[in-house]
Amino acid sequence: MEKFKLAVSKREAKKPNQLRREGFLPATLYGRGVESENIQINAREFGRLPSGAHSHMIELDYDGKKVNAIIRGIQRQSTKDFVYNVELYKVALDRKLTVTVPLRLVGESAAIKLGAVLVENFQEAEIECLPGSIPEVIEVDMAHLAEVEDSIHFGQLKVADGVKILNPHDEIIVKVVAPKAAPTPKEAAAAAAAPAK
Repeated sequence: MEKFKLAVSKREAKKPNQLRREGFLPATLYGRGVESENIQINAREFGRLPSGAHSHMIELDYDGKKVNAIIRGIQRQSTKDFVYNVELYKVALDRKLTVTVPLRLVGESAAIKLGAVLVENFQEAEIECLPGSIPEVIEVDMAHLAEVEDSIHFGQLKVADGVKILNPHDEIIVKVVAPKAAPTPKEAAAAAAAPAK
């Protein structure tokens, strides 16, 4: 798996808005049994991180020291894709973590080929594993959807040894339904606009 890297430095004694104007993101680095530290990240460099980095371990270059961390939170302005603050959690390589990773649909469904409609309930899974074992994605094999009303549950997912799925195993990730059972975009919009009874 690709290793994500990011340079960070101790936060300058400036107000957060001043840092942002100068092209830096205010951030916090904390972890189990360590004091929280105020740091700063080059906003452009942070923006270059692929979305996959947001749920995987990142190697920080903290003023010349290598620190393993994961992104625990990103505060954004709700109306724009503007980052205000980043929370980084320092990880120990021998201690398990709880993280969210994307699900990827793979393979072909016989039911969909015959006209059934896919209903997707989840795009991510919550897992527990060591930092070095975080998978990039977890695959959902669509071949299990052979007939209308077939579904795939979290308990059916295949993951590597040492990776534990925390979602309830009977929860449905995806299912296929008959075309008439799926509302058209027009029907869905009308239902959403209808006043609640």
